[in-house]
Amino acid sequence: MSVRVGLALLKAELSKAWARPILEVTIALMAILSVASIRPLTEIYSQSDFSTAFQSIVAESVSATMTSLMLPLVLMCAVLMSLSFARDYESGLMQSLLSVPVSRSLFFTVKFVAVILPLALLSWFFSVFFVGITFYSSPWIVLQFSFYVLPVSVLALMFCGGIGVLVALLIKRTIPSVLTTLIANFFFWFICSMESEYVYRSFGANFANYVCLAPFKSSLVFLDKLLGIQHSVSSSLIDPLVSSFSVGSFGILVVFWACVLVVPMVVYFSRRFEICD
Repeated sequence: MSVRVGLALLKAELSKAWARPILEVTIALMAILSVASIRPLTEIYSQSDFSTAFQSIVAESVSATMTSLMLPLVLMCAVLMSLSFARDYESGLMQSLLSVPVSRSLFFTVKFVAVILPLALLSWFFSVFFVGITFYSSPWIVLQFSFYVLPVSVLALMFCGGIGVLVALLIKRTIPSVLTTLIANFFFWFICSMESEYVYRSFGANFANYVCLAPFKSSLVFLDKLLGIQHSVSSSLIDPLVSSFSVGSFGILVVFWACVLVVPMVVYFSRRFEICD
């Protein structure tokens, strides 16, 4: 019974969150940014080195695509998550829905998944599509490398969505919630958009060491480590944390960032969320 109710709620939330023209605008924005991120294979390699170089170029293209998609993912997740909670509360729909015999944790999960899952699937699709049409001769390699985009994008979006839920439940007004969430998530994205070498030269080694631990930056570093990409900045003075931390360590860090806001929000929403002001 709960599964059937959850699926019905999920269908309704998907229709509401992704009503036209939101889906079309998201697809167009992600497509434009993805086109410019692909790096075709233009160098000349010996036959013995070609296989390794080819896989490295494909991996770098997947990483570059995900990096370029981080901004639209962050912005759309911030807007949609704030709208999903704040708009329902402001219009009175939240109070009506919470009065029916439906688990609040299930209701929260459905609203969260209705935003996170489509964005994660879109990021994976664009990685496969644009990298695939560039390196169409090796579809299996493209699929293999692009697979890592899906869990990494889900974990990154969970942190972004957690900020949106936190702001929406605190402010409970649509426009202020959207603007506040956009500013907060843009700040974290701006940190992840800076290259390690630029941060080192501008702000010093200590700051460069810890930028890689920022929420979205750690997700991109985790993806690079999963893809086996070696960072061009390899000096021990610049990024010892990136060099010394293993894939598992960054995986734990990304999972921590993903759950640091979502888990408390689920508990708060399930137990202490007030239906009326």
